[in-house]
Amino acid sequence: MSLNFDLTEEQKLFWQTIASFVDREIAPLADEAEAKEEFPYFLFKRLADLGFLCCRYPEQYGGAGADKISECLYMEELNRVCSGIASCLLAHGTLATTPIYDFGTEQQKQDYLVPAIRGDKIGAFALTEPNAGSDAASIISRAVKDGNTYVINGTKTFITNGSLCDYVLVAAYTDPSKRGKGISLFIVDKGTPGFSVSRKLEKAGLRSADTAEIVFEDCRVPEKKLLGEKEGGFMQVVKTLVGGRISYGGRCAGVAGGPLTLPPSTRRNAPSSEGP
Repeated sequence: MSLNFDLTEEQKLFWQTIASFVDREIAPLADEAEAKEEFPYFLFKRLADLGFLCCRYPEQYGGAGADKISECLYMEELNRVCSGIASCLLAHGTLATTPIYDFGTEQQKQDYLVPAIRGDKIGAFALTEPNAGSDAASIISRAVKDGNTYVINGTKTFITNGSLCDYVLVAAYTDPSKRGKGISLFIVDKGTPGFSVSRKLEKAGLRSADTAEIVFEDCRVPEKKLLGEKEGGFMQVVKTLVGGRISYGGRCAGVAGGPLTLPPSTRRNAPSSEGP
């Protein structure tokens, strides 16, 4: 029995289209974006208008209804020319939106997922802390219930889109007695009192990616901002990270192939350059 790893005609067309766009509109921006350490913000809306920004979500929310393979091809092409720019787009299109799609209430999807797919709201995902990275259960941020609100305190670091986002998904303990399982996710809007960007981080690489440290000091959010309006969101975090790791495979393929400067038409399963 043999396995067939060939791409479908639809996937090949998607690949060729995004590859052409990347070469034409993103590659010329890369050097300046890296030198200035600035993400070309207009790309969010530009890619959204073309249906690429959050391509995997269904049409009922404004997405293109693409599959995971197509999303990975999208990531591969972005990273082929600039991983810094790709980082912001990847964080928005996966980490900052997947939890809302998978676990959010319908109202949360309308308020955040739909405008995120349109590029009208930019999202971030805040899990990592100064003393907690790959071990997500070690975070110390707290969200304490107070009437019909939660009061969030904590510091998050290495947050992609941290200084330019319109909302951020924040992981914090609602029940510290339950290691890991006591973590919940909250949607916090930019401008909420107590939510601030303490600094934008300088990096040795991925310089065009917006990366920041953000602080929550007695940041009060209504209970309707609790993702899914249910406490105990550790599996929400786990599922989001697993999906992101798959997308990261496309990222790695793009980084590896970038120095070879091979156009898509020369790669296995890719459509002819004489195609669309």
